[in-house]
Amino acid sequence: MKKKRLYISMAFLIAAVMCFGITVNASDSVKVYVNDKVVPTEAKIIDGKVYVPVDVVEENLNSTVDWNKQNNIVTIKSKEENVSAIVNKVGPSVVGIIGKLKPSSQGYSSKGDNLVFGSGVIYRADGYIITNAHVVKDLETIVVVLSNSKAYTARLKAMDEKIDLAMIKIDKGGLTPATFGSISNVTVGEPVIAIGTPLSFSLRNSATKGIISGINRSADGEYRFIQSDAAINGGNSGGPLVNLKGEVIGINSVKFIGFGVEGLSFSIPADTVKYVIGHFEKYGKVRRPYLGAEFSEGVAAKYGLPSGNNGLTITNVEEGSPAENAGLIVDDILLAVNNVKLNTKVDFNEEMKKYLPGNTCELTVERNDTVFKIKVKFGESK
Repeated sequence: MKKKRLYISMAFLIAAVMCFGITVNASDSVKVYVNDKVVPTEAKIIDGKVYVPVDVVEENLNSTVDWNKQNNIVTIKSKEENVSAIVNKVGPSVVGIIGKLKPSSQGYSSKGDNLVFGSGVIYRADGYIITNAHVVKDLETIVVVLSNSKAYTARLKAMDEKIDLAMIKIDKGGLTPATFGSISNVTVGEPVIAIGTPLSFSLRNSATKGIISGINRSADGEYRFIQSDAAINGGNSGGPLVNLKGEVIGINSVKFIGFGVEGLSFSIPADTVKYVIGHFEKYGKVRRPYLGAEFSEGVAAKYGLPSGNNGLTITNVEEGSPAENAGLIVDDILLAVNNVKLNTKVDFNEEMKKYLPGNTCELTVERNDTVFKIKVKFGESK
C-alpha cells in the first residue's frame, strides 16, 4: 500500500522558506529543481497550482517540517534558526582542558603561572577524549572540565604531532560522545559552528558561527585542513567544528594571525580524526609507511596555482631505504601512487593514510622524459 504524503502549495512554500532556490517546470510531468539540482519527487498540479511533498523541503532545503495532523498545521523552520539547539546538543560532548606547563617546556616562565588551556571532544562514553597534540604535549598535569563543571584528572594515552591530535582518558563513564561526520558531505558556503574555550577558561563552551570557506587546504601543514571563518582563538584548539546537523566535521587546530588577517581558521577534517583514532586504539600511535625519499614541489603547487599532473621531484634518497631498493634516484619525478596523481607533499601524505608499513604499492615515475611504473614495499616511519 502506498504511503500517504502531505503536499504543500508552492506559493505557500516559497513564502514560508523565503525562496530557498526552488523552481518548477509546470507541465504534465512536473520537474522540481532545488538550487539548480533536479529532485525526484511526486509534484502535482491542482487548479493551476503546483504542490510539492513537504519531505522535499526537509530533505533538500536544510529545514525541519512538523505536521500537526489534528489541527492540519504545517510548520517549516530553517535549521539555521536552530543554532542554539545545536550548541545545546553538542555542548555536553565538549570539554575544557587546563594544565600546568612542565619546567622543561619551551613556553615555561619562572615568573608566570604557566597555565595552559584548550578544548577537547568526547568520542567515547567511557572517558576517551580527542584534542590537539599541541594542547597537552607539554603539560605536567592534564585536567578535564566537563560541561557540568566537574573536573577530572586525565592521562595522555597517545599523541601524533604531525597531524596534531592526541587521545586523553578520564576515569568517568556515562559521558555523551559526539557524532562525527564526513568530509565528503562538507560543501563550501555551508554554515558551521565552532565550540571551545577561547582566551579564558571562564569562557568555556563558547560558540561562534561562520561558513566553510574552503576544503582541502594545506595551511602550511603536512595534511589537509578545512578552512572556515568561524572565529577561533587561543583555547579553541582541540574543540569541534560542527555542521547544522550537530555532527563534528573537524577539530579546530590553526588560526592565521597577522595585521589585516581575519577569518582564516583551520580544522582537521573528521575523516583524518577517525583515521588517527583508529590507529591510536589499535596500535597506540599512528603507524606510517616509510618510503625514504624527500620531495620538492613545483612552483605552481607551492603557491597554490592551477597545474596539471606535475608530480613531485625527488631531491634525496636515503641509503638502504625502500625507495633505494625500488630503484628510485634523485631527480626522478613521482607522478602517482597506485594511479592517484600527485602535485603536492600534502597529496602524498594524504595518500599514505591508505597504507601500513609492509604494504606494497605501485609508483608512477618519470625519468628523462620516460614514464614507467615500479613496485615498492614500505618500511615503517620512526
